[in-house]
Amino acid sequence: MVIEHGEVTIEVQDNIIIARLVGAFNEYGAQQYTKGVKSIIENLQGESFSILINNLQVQGGTPEAYQELENYNLWLNQQKLIGKAMVITSSITLDVIDKLSPSRAKQKTKNFDNEKDAMNWLMSLN
Repeated sequence: MVIEHGEVTIEVQDNIIIARLVGAFNEYGAQQYTKGVKSIIENLQGESFSILINNLQVQGGTPEAYQELENYNLWLNQQKLIGKAMVITSSITLDVIDKLSPSRAKQKTKNFDNEKDAMNWLMSLN
């Protein structure tokens, strides 16, 4: 039996994908997130897009969850990603993400402590 750990909500506003993550993630919870975003990107049919990820309530993840994230970011680097804004206040979580998902370095990313500033930055990129 597959048990997902970590909760994800995903919505789209004007080609900006907004994902809110809550809790501690295992590989299945991470896959729920990555599959959800991939599905939206495929539905955009080649249009460019940005992503806002709210990680304020993330409590971390298993090594397998971070491997899923790295595979997803490698795929994302082949898509028409304009920019990625991360809403995050935990420097420890950010350090772990940067270390275990090095492919993010090829993306235009910026970190924020609130969604409003993150959204404004993403809208300024279009």
